[in-house]
Order: sequence, then C-alpha cells, then structure tokens
Amino acid sequence: MNNMSNRLLSWTGILAGILLIIAHLLNYGSGEYGTVIGNLLVFKAHALLVFTFFGIFAFQAGRNGLLGLLAMISGVLGNIIVTAVVFVEIAQASAGDFSKVFNTPATQPIYTFGPLSFVLGMILLGISIIRGKVLPAYSGYLLLAGTIIFALASVFVNHQSLIEVIGSVFTGIGFIAVGIHALKKVQDASIKTNQTFD
Repeated sequence: MNNMSNRLLSWTGILAGILLIIAHLLNYGSGEYGTVIGNLLVFKAHALLVFTFFGIFAFQAGRNGLLGLLAMISGVLGNIIVTAVVFVEIAQASAGDFSKVFNTPATQPIYTFGPLSFVLGMILLGISIIRGKVLPAYSGYLLLAGTIIFALASVFVNHQSLIEVIGSVFTGIGFIAVGIHALKKVQDASIKTNQTFD
C-alpha cells in the first residue's frame, strides 16, 4: 500500500459516494429521463468509481484473492461502459428520447452488459471487502445492500425513483466509509513519518 494510492482511494471514494447520493436525490421524481444535472453527477460518480475500484484493489493488496481481482475487473469495465450509457441519459434529460441509440445490434449488448458488469463488480466488491478484513466490513455490507436495493428499482417500476434514492444512499455511504478509512491510513502514515523525522 503506498500513500499516493491511498490518497486517491480516499478522495475518489468519498467524492463518488457524495455525488451518487446527490445525483439520485436530484433525479427523484423528475420523470423517465431524470435531470441533466443529476445525470451529469451520476456520470462523474461512475468516472470516479473506476479509480475507486483500482484503489480498493491496491489497498487490499494480498487479501484480494480471485474474488477481489474479479470485482476490480468487472467493476472497472462496468463503470466505463455505464458512463457511456449515462452520457446518453444526459442527452435524453436535455433533449428528449434518444433510446434508439441503444436499440441497434451493435449497441444493445453494451447497454445490457455494462450495467450487469457494474452490478456484478459491486456485489463481488462488497463480498471481497467483507472477506478481506482490510477495510471495515460494514462498508462491504452497505455496498451490497445498496446494489441489491438499487437493482430492485427495475422490478418495482412504480416506485423506481424512490428505490434508486434509497439504494444510492446505502451505496454512497459505503464508498464514503471506504474513503474515510483510506484517509485515516494516509493521516496515520503522515504522523509516523513526522515522528520519525522529529
């Protein structure tokens, strides 16, 4: 674990968590396409999560195992693809229906695979955190709960917006908790370094 990657994890985790919560609160009750600003914040959160997944993988180091590796690969790939999906959602919130973009033989697999890869990565990440015992276990449980709750939104479409807000709160707090833990490690390392030179 080096201090730079811990610092990256701390800030991307905290910021992505905050952005996810704010974004879904802004999109709450705004209709099928959400709001431009809400979707833009979702876009930024998923872009940051690419670095958060890498950071968690580096932070857990030898405790990752195959599960942690698969979580990182699936999560990073899913987040990258989801940013493309959210980019279209920003356009939809701004100018109307662009759903045809996802209905071509070339783009339909991207639209389906990206979110599934992200969900799989989140589930594996939550389990990896719980099993790794490097980061607080409760952060892994929060990420799992948030992912499952968020996925339920597609089942209960009449309450989709509310369920997405609840899921984003759990997920956001989970990432914030991971970021705070990494930040404490950075601060502890800084204190030890200062004591060494005193």
